[in-house]
Amino acid sequence: MSTVPTTTSTTTPTTVANSSPLTIGQSSTLSSNISLVTGGAPQEKIKEKEKEKAKKKLAIFFDTNADAFKRFKGLISFIANSDDNDIDKVFKENSYQIYQTMLSTFSAYELGSYKGKQHYAEKEVLKLMQVLKRILIHLEGFVKKGWQVKSIINILEKMLGIENIQSIRMAGFSTLLVFLEVMEKPDKYKLDLFSSTIDFQPFTVDYTSKISFQRKVFSANAEMKRFIVIQSPNQPSKDDATKLFETICLHMDKKLSNFHFWFDLLKSHYLTVLYPTICKQNGLLPTTDTSGFVSHCPHELQYVFINFLCNWITSNPQIKDYFLYNIIPVVPTPTTAQPNNSNNNNNNSSTQTRGSVSSSGSSLSLPNGNTNNFYNPNQTPGQGNISILLEIFRQSCRLPLKYHETIKKSIQTFKILFLDNCNDLELGDELYVYQQFIFNEMLHVFESESQSFEKERETIGQYIIEVYKSMIEVYHQQRSPMKEIILNAMLQGTIALLRKSNPNKALSPTLEQNIVSTTLFGWMKSKEPSKKLWDNFHSQFEEIFYRPEVIKQIRSKLLQMTMVLKELIYPLSARRSAKKLKDIKFNAKGGEPKSLDYQEMPPDIPIDHAIKNIGWEVDDAKWIWTCLLDLFKNLQRIKEPAIYELAIAILVDIVDIYIRTEEEVEFQDYLDKNKPTHLPLFNIFGQRLFDTCQLDSKFIKSKVLAIGCLCRLVCRHHPQYNNSILSHFFGVINNAMVAPPVNGIDLSWSIILNSSNLFNLAIPGANILLPVYLYKIKCILTLKNGDLNPSNDVRKKCIIMICSLIFYPNQYPQMDIYNQREVKGKFLGKDLSMSDLKKDIVEVLQVTLKTDKVVENKIICIWGLSVFLMEEFNCTYNQDLINEIIDTLTGHTLNVDHMVARAALDALASIASIFPKLNKTTINKILLSLCQSILKTLPDMENGTSSISETTMSNHYYCLLEWISIDNSIFDDSTYLEFRSILFHCIEEGLGQKSEIWGNNQIQLGKEQIRELIDVKDIKNTTKNITIRKNLYSMISSKSNNSANIIAQLSEMEQEGIQSSTKLTIVRDACETLLSHCLNFVHNFPSREGPSLFSSNIDEDDDLDFQPSSNVSDDNEKSMRNSGSNSGAQQPIFFVLNDNLIISVMEISKPNSNNGTLARLFIRDATGKYVWNFDCDYDENKIRLLSNSTEGEGHPQHQTTNPKELLDLYLKQTSEQSGGPVIVDQNQNTYQYINHVSKDLQVKPVEKDEKLNNLLAMLSKQYPECLPATGSLLNQPLNNLKSTLLADFTKNQQDVLAFIDKENKQSLSVYSLPPSGTKWSILPPVNEKKPIVSQSCRLLLSYLGLLDFVNFTSIKPLECNHKLSRAMTQLDITPGREILKIGLIYNAQTQDDQKDILKNGEGSELYREFVNGLAWPVDVTTHQGYLGGLDRKKSTGSHAPYYATSTIETIFHDITLMPTNPSDPQQIHKKRHVGNDIVNIIWSEHVRDYSPTTITSQFNDAIIIIYPLDNGLFRVQVYRKEAKVPMFGPLIHGMVINKTLLPLLVRQTAINAYRYVRYNTPNYSKPYVLRKLRIKEIVDRYTSDRNYVDFVHSVTAGYNSSANSYSSITNNTPLSSSIDNSNIQS
Repeated sequence: MSTVPTTTSTTTPTTVANSSPLTIGQSSTLSSNISLVTGGAPQEKIKEKEKEKAKKKLAIFFDTNADAFKRFKGLISFIANSDDNDIDKVFKENSYQIYQTMLSTFSAYELGSYKGKQHYAEKEVLKLMQVLKRILIHLEGFVKKGWQVKSIINILEKMLGIENIQSIRMAGFSTLLVFLEVMEKPDKYKLDLFSSTIDFQPFTVDYTSKISFQRKVFSANAEMKRFIVIQSPNQPSKDDATKLFETICLHMDKKLSNFHFWFDLLKSHYLTVLYPTICKQNGLLPTTDTSGFVSHCPHELQYVFINFLCNWITSNPQIKDYFLYNIIPVVPTPTTAQPNNSNNNNNNSSTQTRGSVSSSGSSLSLPNGNTNNFYNPNQTPGQGNISILLEIFRQSCRLPLKYHETIKKSIQTFKILFLDNCNDLELGDELYVYQQFIFNEMLHVFESESQSFEKERETIGQYIIEVYKSMIEVYHQQRSPMKEIILNAMLQGTIALLRKSNPNKALSPTLEQNIVSTTLFGWMKSKEPSKKLWDNFHSQFEEIFYRPEVIKQIRSKLLQMTMVLKELIYPLSARRSAKKLKDIKFNAKGGEPKSLDYQEMPPDIPIDHAIKNIGWEVDDAKWIWTCLLDLFKNLQRIKEPAIYELAIAILVDIVDIYIRTEEEVEFQDYLDKNKPTHLPLFNIFGQRLFDTCQLDSKFIKSKVLAIGCLCRLVCRHHPQYNNSILSHFFGVINNAMVAPPVNGIDLSWSIILNSSNLFNLAIPGANILLPVYLYKIKCILTLKNGDLNPSNDVRKKCIIMICSLIFYPNQYPQMDIYNQREVKGKFLGKDLSMSDLKKDIVEVLQVTLKTDKVVENKIICIWGLSVFLMEEFNCTYNQDLINEIIDTLTGHTLNVDHMVARAALDALASIASIFPKLNKTTINKILLSLCQSILKTLPDMENGTSSISETTMSNHYYCLLEWISIDNSIFDDSTYLEFRSILFHCIEEGLGQKSEIWGNNQIQLGKEQIRELIDVKDIKNTTKNITIRKNLYSMISSKSNNSANIIAQLSEMEQEGIQSSTKLTIVRDACETLLSHCLNFVHNFPSREGPSLFSSNIDEDDDLDFQPSSNVSDDNEKSMRNSGSNSGAQQPIFFVLNDNLIISVMEISKPNSNNGTLARLFIRDATGKYVWNFDCDYDENKIRLLSNSTEGEGHPQHQTTNPKELLDLYLKQTSEQSGGPVIVDQNQNTYQYINHVSKDLQVKPVEKDEKLNNLLAMLSKQYPECLPATGSLLNQPLNNLKSTLLADFTKNQQDVLAFIDKENKQSLSVYSLPPSGTKWSILPPVNEKKPIVSQSCRLLLSYLGLLDFVNFTSIKPLECNHKLSRAMTQLDITPGREILKIGLIYNAQTQDDQKDILKNGEGSELYREFVNGLAWPVDVTTHQGYLGGLDRKKSTGSHAPYYATSTIETIFHDITLMPTNPSDPQQIHKKRHVGNDIVNIIWSEHVRDYSPTTITSQFNDAIIIIYPLDNGLFRVQVYRKEAKVPMFGPLIHGMVINKTLLPLLVRQTAINAYRYVRYNTPNYSKPYVLRKLRIKEIVDRYTSDRNYVDFVHSVTAGYNSSANSYSSITNNTPLSSSIDNSNIQS
């Protein structure tokens, strides 16, 4: 045997493990530490000291006279203080002495000659083993040649004996490992010693089956017991065996360069015990061998070995290659030769190259394809080292969870070894088998017993999920077989963890969520096209459907995939996306109009970035979505109702998403064949939903979801489904409607909630369900539903559906519907006729109105009843039914809830719109009921004992106003005589007059009587209340009242008047409005100029600039100009009558005449402005009312002098010219004040007045105290006159006669003289036609009594100045009736964008018919009424629809009549109007619903949409901003209307909507109230303090000090006669 090179002896020892207190490799370290202690002394001095000390110790060793113990200690001290070179030199030079000293010392301990303590002997023996290791290292070459081998073996045998204590055995075993490595090719005896050292017997207690071992552990025989070093008092344990096994691993860890040698030894001698099955598979054991741990390696040993193995593989690539490719690690200078183990069947002596196939590698060659065909789950795949590795991994995954860190480390290592960068591994198709094996073995972690180790199990599970995720990340970089392995691995891992057979029932929700989510995501990302794989996926996943979390995770991924597919198939343009975001923000602020069936839309489901970043094409996304959806293709297999409910809810949510999406996407995309086809929702989901509806009652919640989804699919505005689908749907609905409730859940509720549009969409055959719906609705609304209490939403939808049926009976009068309401084979009722349907509708609405507690539901019922009444008068009506409806409506006009009362009153007012169709009985019944309600409630309100609001009472008057203004026959027909009487009584009550105004017993007082009792100034200063002033006359007429009493009573009346006026102010305003209308507009609307002119357009300044008469000389004209006067027109005189009437008078020239002037009277009150022209005529023969108009036109001049005949003639001729009736309007006609005096005036003789005689006789009887003392009656002459009375009278008479005679005699001289002058004649005065300012005005005011001093108390002059002029202008532009502007929009088929809609320049023929019924057209250029901002210059069109009554004036902004600007895509000039309108009417001919946010605006508070239906009816949708607009009518969302009533009802609904918005506006006042308020402001601000004399002087003198200022401001401030701003009021 050749000598080992000296380099070996110097390098090898440094790698040997040491366990002594001072190891071999620590001598140099000790010297360095000494240098630190000595404070940095020179290294040379330290080394010198160490050498000196080592020499001394070595000298002790060389002293042969000393005993073995002392010499051994000297040797140990020398080793501790010397470096390796010195030690190696000493050992080589003195090998024999060193070995003999060591052997002698060991023998001394062995023979028991040492009498000290055992623990000291133990330490010394351990030192002996360290010296023996030094001998083996430094004298390696000698040992290899056999030097002292037997002695060494003998020592090791004694050390390894099972009877020794554990530390001795471990020291001997560690030395044995060094000895084996030195020997390179140890013989069988040495190997047997190695293999029999560890005792595995203690582990057998953990196994249920009997464990046997081929080799027995090394033990000293009976004869050798005396040679035991230190005997152990304990039996061998698991821990002893584990530490010995760990010693092998530690030694291998230090000798990685010789790893193949040790692993082969380990494999042959220990792995055959620990892993006998795989060793038999690899030929290391006979197949018949039954020894070893067959089932599994002891966990303690597995734990040790797998930890070391993982470190070796991950830290050393050469070891990795050794296991994978059987490549022996190559080192530059190997320490030992490769052993030749004859017991190993594998010949590993030759080095393999990477990728080569040897006998130790697997010989199985698998083709590409499905690896499942070649993988046996009960056998570890491969051969050689790979198979051993895999078996070790298999058993690692089966370790108890207390070793969770080791399990995790094992999985991590084998992931690195076989899964990461697997495309770089050159293992052929065998790799797929290994990979699948690794994935499958990881699953055992999920089934490990986890009691008390739940957290550890979750930790490992989460790591396995991370492994899955890492595979998903590189999925598309893998080869096809690997892709399939990854998918199946994730699937199997999920099933293994969650299936019912898993012994661990407790599971962390987080772990469950993560593994299901990861698996679903991995399959989604794979885009796997194989239907076979997906079928397997579906069948496997069905096993875990019993877990709710699984369904929830499927829901999450499926909905996200739905959103991905939505973006691909239903892409929103940038414009639509921006609009959607804007609508969301707008809706968040409460700005979006909502309908009665509005449901809050859930927010869009956010798409996970990981899913979104996969990169989807339409076909791939659709395929994956379909595959995920097919998880529920066998829903009937789910037996748990709660799980089924979760599953069906997913399908329902998907359907709802796509239904909403179809409404969002542009309709043009639907028609574009180049874009992806929309999903056929019914084909995909219909069968599943129908199947769900057929389940038994325990699935009631799932049935509710499914049937609701079916209803939403069918009952929507879209192209209808075919008849086969509809018939199936109708059958399901019929059965569900009559099904009994289950656990408090009624299927009919879900149906009604989601099918309220069923009867307003003209769905073919839908009417067949009328009986069953009507039956169920009656049960719900009439409280015949048992103990069940449906939600308010259900009740509301029931009412909506009932209202949608109102027009059906008259639309299909002869149709009877076969009753399909069947329960247990019995019909619930007879066939439904249309007459029965009418009664049912009225009954349901009446009962609901009475019993329902929700205000909104009551209001819907009220409007429904009113529409039913209006529809009933379109056909043969039932008066009894009509009377019931009227009683119901009038019974709610005094409802304590003001909203209900208001709806009832507005509904009654809306009925007035069909006045010509109503019979007199109905009209009279309504009007009398309103009056009776007023008379019944108003006294209680005044006394404070009524709960009715003042607003409700005022609305009664406004309701009467609507009826009175609609038709004047109410004041003509004797049928309404009683009503007319009660009407004015109601007005009297509302004004608080208590029969004082209408009484006939008022006493007329003379001027002198007033002056005597009370001064007029006192009245004026005491009170300003007109009513109190009138009451003053009654007090003055009483004899018992003096001036002081009157003043006191007047003060009390003033206080009471203030209280009463503030108490019911709103009611008084309503009464005044009604009374003013009766006086001003009955039989006086429309005017001769048409309904557009409500009050006069003439102003005071219109005639200020007319030229003076031609007869005025230039000098006079110049003089008048200098004086500030005008020859033909006086400046206006303003004064106020009774504080509520502003009167102004103007002097104007007579038209078409140069002679004289007229007085023009301007009257402004709370209803408007009215202008009259007055002239004074004295000769009826000169009156020619029509002479100027008839001359020259072929009309004869009529010489009649009767004014009535003249007026009749005028009306007749005007009627013939205009082709229609003429109604004289006081606002526009010019009437002359005629003072007619007969020429043949005869004086009639005075008749005897018996009245005085009778009065005196009556007073004599009733008041005897007034009789004279004689007792004569007052009507009898006095007989007891004074005796000298006659003489006194005669004397006085004579004196008077004498005085007259004397006077005549004195004046004879004067009367006898001739007259002065040259002529004796008198001439009549000549009219020199001088311009006398205010002559006509003065005369008019005087004739009217307005200049009388007595009436001056009711007159207040106004200061005429610039401010008054502006105030008058503001008053004149304040309308006297409500003005409305309403948008009118035509939406053609396929249009769903505001740009396209606003471009419409014409509508369909049906649309034009509708507009013509809505209003009449007016010429914008000549129209004198309200224009709502339309331009007279035709920039907004030449014509517009217009509608007016005496109470309202409405202009419609029809976009089809406005010109379209081709260069403006936004059509701003159109949107400026319809976008700012409060109410918009939409006529939609689209195949789907119009979105209320199509035209974006913040002002469209109410939207009414009309859809023409195929059955001749019209569907209505009503949207409103709930925060701003209360519920209005008469049209209710969901109604269907016939063509006859459509324009009328739409117009009335739009008007009511507009009014409701205005009434809800803060500080809004009605026109009458606003004008009244402004008149009061004028009176308060501009009342003059001039007295009576100044006022009369200014009138008679024709001078107005403020005229110039008024004229200048009025001439410079023109007033537009058209009001363009509807928001004129604050």
